[in-house]
Amino acid sequence: MIVTQDTMRVAVSPMSAYEHLVRFSEYARFMSGVLGVTPVHDTAAHLSLDIGGRRVEIDAVLADVEPGRFVRWDSDALVESFWLSAAGDDATDVVAVAELDDSLVRMYERQPDAALHARLHMDLKGFKRFCEESR
Repeated sequence: MIVTQDTMRVAVSPMSAYEHLVRFSEYARFMSGVLGVTPVHDTAAHLSLDIGGRRVEIDAVLADVEPGRFVRWDSDALVESFWLSAAGDDATDVVAVAELDDSLVRMYERQPDAALHARLHMDLKGFKRFCEESR
C-alpha cells in the first residue's frame, strides 16, 4: 500500500469545495490522469485513470461524506479522502490523502511513492484552479 498526503488552500468556502468533490462528473476537469468518467448514479462512477503510466479502470463510490467537512471515495485499487476546514473568509484548507494498493496497480515509475505524491499535488492544484474559476 502506498499512502501520500498533501494540502492546498483554495479561495472558496468549504461547502463550495465539498460540492465539487462529490460530483464525479467534474473530476476530469481538475484531476490529472483522468481518461474517462462514466457516472453510475449520484454516488458512484466508473473512472478510467492513468496512474504512473498504467491505465487503471476503477469503480469509485462515495463511501463517507460530511457536508462541508469531509469526502472519501473508495475503489478496490485507490481511495482518496479530503478534509475541508475554513481558513478565514471564503477560503478552505484541503487536506488530501491518496491510498493506492500497489499489489493491484503496478506503476511503471521507478519511484511509485513520489509519482503518486506528484499526481496528488497536481490534482490539488487543478482543484484549486477549477474551484476558483467556478466562483
